[in-house]
Amino acid sequence: MSLLLLDGSLVRVVPPAASAFAELLVQVDRAAQAHLGGGPVVYRPAVGQPVEVTGIFDAQYVLAQGQAEAGVEALGPAVFLRLEDLPADPEQDEPTLTIGGLNYRVTERKPDGMGGIVLALRMAG
Repeated sequence: MSLLLLDGSLVRVVPPAASAFAELLVQVDRAAQAHLGGGPVVYRPAVGQPVEVTGIFDAQYVLAQGQAEAGVEALGPAVFLRLEDLPADPEQDEPTLTIGGLNYRVTERKPDGMGGIVLALRMAG
């Protein structure tokens, strides 16, 4: 809660509940997964049991690195996942993902700060 001075009067400003916004974001991500053809992804953490989750796979994801003026772009596979679906934090884990019968390793992690993450992938050898 914040207090705001308006025309000499104190006005109480109450932001919307963070949990309500977070829940709305989960609903939007789930709708996007359904609309964009989210499919099964088997997430195998380095330690622990694998789980099947829903992810949005992009075989030609554009991974931009660096500044806009001197950046580098690369095309490659990536998948969007909800962090709450995963058995381990992908930023602290070295998982193997199976998508469409192919195994992938994570090369880069891009959390969105809102409970989702894009994992840039390469084929596992």
